[in-house]
Amino acid sequence: MKYLVISDVHGGCEELKKALLFFESMKCDYIILLGDLLNHGPRNKVPQSYDPMSVGEILNQYKDRIISVRGNCDSEVDSMVFSFPCNASYGYVLLNTVSGVRKVFLTHGHLHKIETLEQIEKIGLKHNDIVLSGHTHVSGIFYKDSGVVNINPGSITLPKGGSKAGFAIMSEEDISLYSLDGIKYMSYSL
Repeated sequence: MKYLVISDVHGGCEELKKALLFFESMKCDYIILLGDLLNHGPRNKVPQSYDPMSVGEILNQYKDRIISVRGNCDSEVDSMVFSFPCNASYGYVLLNTVSGVRKVFLTHGHLHKIETLEQIEKIGLKHNDIVLSGHTHVSGIFYKDSGVVNINPGSITLPKGGSKAGFAIMSEEDISLYSLDGIKYMSYSL
């Protein structure tokens, strides 16, 4: 299995189209959406390509291949434009890797704390599990004191903290971060 991981679209239609080209060219099976799909939010500039209705129409074309969680800028009324579930605060994916089954926790990043062992145990995680989250718009691979690895693909539309607009590709071998121009710049081996 191969997954295209996108977070923090914030209604950016042209950026979404560009990211979805990699879904096809990298032969991905599923799209993981880590929230903040339509609304730009009160602290963000309105994206230049802001077109939330088109974002909904485009994503609905992939409805059978989407795994999605809700972000802090997503509302129930926003979700009414989608033909796939997107209101859960978290989800899980199991990866059958060479080193065994790895649990991947999917969340936007604003609700579930992952800093301590007690916090990760509350959400069903243990040492060496993976958390995919967005929210900060800062891409990277972050090793937490709790023992989990937090991988953030950043934002395709509104990158922050010196990050480039980007996404991740997750397979049974690794999770790699890419800039929106298709350049791989970081990878975590599974």
